[in-house]
Formats: sequence, C-alpha cells, structure tokens
Amino acid sequence: MESSDRMTLYLISNNMVLEDIVYETDATVEEKRINRPLSIAGEKEAVKLVKKIDANVIYSSDYASALGTAKYYASYKNLPIYINSFLNDCKIGKLGNRNIKMLRFMQERDFDFKFNGGESLNEASNRMNLVIDRIIKKNIHKDIVVFTHKRAIMGYLLKYLEKGFNLDDRLILTYNDKVIIDDVDKDIDIIKVVLEKNKIIDIDVIE
Repeated sequence: MESSDRMTLYLISNNMVLEDIVYETDATVEEKRINRPLSIAGEKEAVKLVKKIDANVIYSSDYASALGTAKYYASYKNLPIYINSFLNDCKIGKLGNRNIKMLRFMQERDFDFKFNGGESLNEASNRMNLVIDRIIKKNIHKDIVVFTHKRAIMGYLLKYLEKGFNLDDRLILTYNDKVIIDDVDKDIDIIKVVLEKNKIIDIDVIE
C-alpha cells in the first residue's frame, strides 16, 4: 500500500518543433524560441504521450511547444492548464557570432557560465526549484505534470543527480546508476519524479 504522503511529478519536454521557418520581420532569439510551434511529428508524440502518464494537475511554460503538448493531455483528462513563465526554458542571451551548441558545451562544464542577458544552469536550477516547490506545496498529495523544456528540467534536477561525462566528453546526469539526462536528442523527454513528504525518493525515465 502506497503512503498517502507520496505523489508523482512528471517533467516533460517535447523537442520536436517546426524547423523550416523563415522570419520576414525581425525577431529576437528568445521570441523565436517561445513562439516556435510543434512539428507534425511533435503533435503525434503529444497525442501518444497521454497514455504514458497519470496526473490530475497540469502546468506548462508559456512556450508554444509546451502548450502544444499540454493541450492534448488537458483535453484527454478534461483539466485546465496552469501557465507559469517560471517554467520557461533557459534564456540564451546575446549570441553574437557564437551559437547555441557552443553555449550548451560551455554550460555543461561550468554551471555558472552564461552569455550576456542569458541564464546559467545554476540560475535555472534556483528558478525551477523555487517554482516547482511552490507547485508541489499548492497541490499536495496530487500527481502533477509539468510541460517544460530539457534544459529547465536539467536545472531542476541538477542538485539531485550525480554528474559525470561520457566518452564524447558530454555531461551525463544519473540517479542510482540510471541515466536520467544525457546529450542524446530524444523526440520527447518524460521524467518521473516520486516524492514522499515533499522529498524526492526516486527519479526515472519513461520511454
């Protein structure tokens, strides 16, 4: 018999966004990322997702990709979506002649690294832990799903996971020898966090 103090938190990032978009007017990097919708394949992944989780409270960042995924689960469960911008992806900042791939590589080695106007992994960790702690306390004993982004999820789990590097010198985050986050590009990331008395007791990946 499960403890009544136990609850489940699902963290979901749908990474299949529309790539072949041409902007005819000026848009910042952040505006492009926030407004980029799911691809058709991403929509299909969002439909399949509804049978893989079981939650009764839905939260989402205000990115189009997160909301585009959340809407299918909200419709399936007939539940509202609570939007919170604190669940948004890590801010990139000013790229200049650099690229996001370089930023990711640097941040994996230095959790305080960021570009001007951007956000480090440690800052994302503080932000995500703050908002998710509030969400958990507001929805005690309920199972929660949060539609967010891979780097934001990484930030939230950073202090709970073991850090290491693979043969390609890329960051790997594990829990009890299970790989939770790595550099593999997945269509969708679904991470299940089990809490008891508001403390994490297990973290796993749902395939």
